[in-house]
Amino acid sequence: MSTKFTIRSSNPALLKKATRVAEEFAKQFVGDDMVGIVFLGAIARGYFDRSADIDIALFKKQASRISLASKFFRIDGLEVQVWLSDYESELTNPWDMPKRWTYSQGRIYFDPLDKISQLLDDKVPLKPEEKKWLMMSGLTLSEWYVNRLTQLWVERGNIISAHQMLDQGINYFFDMLFGLNNELVADMKWRYYCVEQLERLPGNFQERLKDVMTLRSFTIGELERRKNAFMKMWQEMKPIIEEEVQMTFNEMVQII
Repeated sequence: MSTKFTIRSSNPALLKKATRVAEEFAKQFVGDDMVGIVFLGAIARGYFDRSADIDIALFKKQASRISLASKFFRIDGLEVQVWLSDYESELTNPWDMPKRWTYSQGRIYFDPLDKISQLLDDKVPLKPEEKKWLMMSGLTLSEWYVNRLTQLWVERGNIISAHQMLDQGINYFFDMLFGLNNELVADMKWRYYCVEQLERLPGNFQERLKDVMTLRSFTIGELERRKNAFMKMWQEMKPIIEEEVQMTFNEMVQII
């Protein structure tokens, strides 16, 4: 499972209410037809605020007749969203990275035979080959976007596209950092929030990344300033990634 990321804006009273609503809602599905129930999202991470909702995953037996009239409910002023799936199907269905990250942040509510626990242990964790690929692709693609594709769009006369390529390079750099820290890549809306809480980061990461992300004007000069600030962080991480994957950057480029 991935690290549980703390949210500082939590409202303890609202979290207590949301947890009560989730448990009372889930109780109606506890029975022989249900393999397991998992709480996802805010209440599973231990926070709740006025923008959060309650997310509940129901894993039913394939032969059961459980059905939902809707996947959205409103209870005591709170939004409840429910995902219903067949446990047997989930055993063989592929889980993409966003789904795995979501469940890595989950809390099992009902699992009498430990089948859901076993399912998550199989589906969720980052595999060694995935970790290596995130580091290799993150290092190489971030450099390609920031140095090469920005220049391509400058030559094509579209400075906005050039700046957008740099932004995309930052995302690949984040992938590299998640891999380096043996973490699943967080969902897009949580990505930066989770990146800044990782242990292994470039020095003074928050302040330096803020400088890279700051865009004062759509000019070539501003593009060069941002690129230079980014590449200093990139150069700092390059030997660390090379050591981790036991491969030079040029060797990674040939593979990626």
